[in-house]
Amino acid sequence: MKNITKLIFMVGSGFLLSGCVASQTDVGTLKLQLQELNNSIVQMQSNQAELAGKMDELNQNLTVSNENWSQIDGQFSKISAKLDDVTASVNRLSAKEAAAATVSPSDLFSQAKSHLDKGAYEAAVSGFNLYISKYPTSENIEQAYMYLGDAYSAAGQTKPAAVAYATLLQKFPSSKLTASARLKYARSIIPLGKKEEAKKYLSSVVQEFASSAEAKLAKAELAKLK
Repeated sequence: MKNITKLIFMVGSGFLLSGCVASQTDVGTLKLQLQELNNSIVQMQSNQAELAGKMDELNQNLTVSNENWSQIDGQFSKISAKLDDVTASVNRLSAKEAAAATVSPSDLFSQAKSHLDKGAYEAAVSGFNLYISKYPTSENIEQAYMYLGDAYSAAGQTKPAAVAYATLLQKFPSSKLTASARLKYARSIIPLGKKEEAKKYLSSVVQEFASSAEAKLAKAELAKLK
C-alpha cells in the first residue's frame, strides 16, 4: 500500500508541476497510469482474498488433525488399559504356578481327589490336569488319568472324559486299570455315536477279564446295546 500511495503522489505531483497547460498526451498518459494502478489494486485484493481462503482451509485442516489426534490418544489409552489387564492376568497365573510349585506331588493328587469326592468337578479337572502335566512319571499317574476321566464324565463332558480314558489305555497298555478304563471309555463314546466301537471294548472286557466286576458291568452294557 505504501508503493501505491507513492505512485499516486508521484502522478499527482507531475500533474501539478505541469500546471494547467498539460497536453492531451500527458492527460492520456495519466489515465493509463491510473488504469494500471486500479488493475494493481484489484490484483492485490484478489491475492488477499485467495490468501484468506488458504488460511481458512489451513485452520480447518488443523482442526481435523487435532480431532484425529484425540481419537488416536483415545485408542492408545484403550490399548494401554488392555495391556495392563493382560499383565495383571499373567501375574495372577504366575502366582498360582508358584503356589502349585510348593505343593508336593502327593498333596496335589490328594487335593484333586478330594475335589472329585466332594463334587467340585471343575476344581478336580484342574487339579488332575496340573498333576499330569507336572508329574508325568509319578507313581499315581495312571490313577490320575482315570480320575480325570471320572471328573469330566461326572461334569457331563463326555468327549474329554473319553480322551482321558483313551490316553490311559494308550500310554499304559499293561495297567491294572485297563479293564475299568475300557469299560468307562466304552460308556463315554456311546453318546458320541460310536456304538459299534463301544461294543468292541465291552466285549474285550468280558473276554479278557471274565472274572472281574468290570466284566459283569460290561455284559449289562452290551445287553442294553442290543
